Amino acid sequence: MTDPILNSDRCLLFQQGSNGHAVVLLPGLCGSELEMGAIPRLLKQSGYSYAIPRIKGYSAHTGITSYKNWIDDVEQFVIDLMQMHTSVSLVGLSMGATLSLAVAERNSNIQSLSLLSPVLIFDGWSVPWYYPLLKAIYFLGIRNWHYKETAPYGVKNLEMRKRIKKAVEANSVSELGAAHLPARHLIESLKLIKETKKDLPSINSDVLIIHAVDDETASPKNPDLILNSISSETRRTIWLGNSYHIITVDNEREIVANETINFIAQSIKKEEISRETNLNTSSLIIRNRNES
Repeated sequence: MTDPILNSDRCLLFQQGSNGHAVVLLPGLCGSELEMGAIPRLLKQSGYSYAIPRIKGYSAHTGITSYKNWIDDVEQFVIDLMQMHTSVSLVGLSMGATLSLAVAERNSNIQSLSLLSPVLIFDGWSVPWYYPLLKAIYFLGIRNWHYKETAPYGVKNLEMRKRIKKAVEANSVSELGAAHLPARHLIESLKLIKETKKDLPSINSDVLIIHAVDDETASPKNPDLILNSISSETRRTIWLGNSYHIITVDNEREIVANETINFIAQSIKKEEISRETNLNTSSLIIRNRNES
């Protein structure tokens, strides 16, 4: 049965599934549900419940709040879903992947994390040279500015790039979300990154990372940092060779969607087998050989 609270203003999107498992989708900062590409459609076909929470200060058109509120909101959302489902997994894109890590650091019961183009360092080839100075400028009191997205807009696919450019030039927003990030949003995202890096070893959920080798926003150092820090026994990395940062809508979007769904299913199956094995294994009682 659908919890009515999940169809309220807590959700940008919610679909009740039939298999007892739920997936929380987290687009990029101020991004739209369209950023998730075909993943919602495949989740529906596979019988999963899925939701995109409305995160005040993170989701587009919800004002600006502290990054701590972002984590709190998603964590509570996950807890609520766990009351109705056997398992909950997270799928995050870009800063949504970073936010997924932050939530998993608090909640060890999250089944799996699919981290799509995770960002812990803004070090891609298109990041402007002055980017590291923006934080200093902000704390010097100059805060009435926006960070503007420019070509290639996170995509290598030329047709998609043209569509995004046209939409941005027309109204400063595209189907994938806002093209301008206010200074406060940017600073809060940097704080989220700093906080998340500290507790990566606490993560033990199954982890999938899909990342483009030519990601213009976050270099391959980002997946390496995560893999070298987390404590997860199950981890998988897929490298893409024909995409940029927004891999869910770029040239290899079908690979991204299919591999994400497959990983969630495999993680759930592994947990079910483990649970059945534990239930069917008799407890072993070890006695001292001198005991009768």
